[in-house]
Amino acid sequence: MDTDQPIAHTDYITPPLSRKIKLYVAALFSVPFYRYGEIGNLIYTAGKNILDGVILFTMFSMAERELKVAAILGVVVKYAYPGITMVASTCISGFIDHLEAVHDRKIQIARLIRAQLGVATGQALGGVCLLLCFPPLFTYFFAGISWKAHLLVALYLLHHVCDGSAQIIEGRTWFKIIEIKIRRGDDARLSRNFWVIYTLAQNFQLLLGQLFIWSALAITTELSPDLTAPALSLTVSFGFLCVVVSKYILPVTYKLKLCS
Repeated sequence: MDTDQPIAHTDYITPPLSRKIKLYVAALFSVPFYRYGEIGNLIYTAGKNILDGVILFTMFSMAERELKVAAILGVVVKYAYPGITMVASTCISGFIDHLEAVHDRKIQIARLIRAQLGVATGQALGGVCLLLCFPPLFTYFFAGISWKAHLLVALYLLHHVCDGSAQIIEGRTWFKIIEIKIRRGDDARLSRNFWVIYTLAQNFQLLLGQLFIWSALAITTELSPDLTAPALSLTVSFGFLCVVVSKYILPVTYKLKLCS
């Protein structure tokens, strides 16, 4: 006689999309650190994709027609970015290792917020470099420089150095913040569904980014004969403002409200 008994197990059923959205919204309302950080993430996503949609299109057009460095721009980014990734990820991994050796969560959060302040500064500087690549501004500031073609390449590379390294660092530090505040937080329902909330937020940012970049491209295509048109100038200004202020929201809120 076969005496083997079936092994009891509990099947996991993926929550429907409506419940995932409710969990995401619940995390926003009940976890202040997540709320303010996510607001910054969404604002940055909108602003960065607006700038990419307007500036990259017009910058590469200028680089191809006038400066003859469009190919160099692509090559520089392709071969520089792995180096940026390697350096930034190595530095932040060591920081996280040291951080996890400290078991006081308040100290961990304070250090993570300081890191977020560095992220905000890096992304703001990256935004400035990208803004200076916008043809009307580039021409206004650098028209009289003989080596302006090389300067455009340098500005675009600096944009990727500042913004790219900041994004890599933020990926580790922001995840650590929400791991402390949600995954190890007091709300068991949110803790059990941490990866659902995290993934939904990532997908939402991806969709939002696509919406803004294609909208910006449509506006740029329509107005590209006149890059100084008020509508295009306002679009670029709005995107730049979003990029500059977005990642300071969490550090400033922490200083004024959350650290008490």
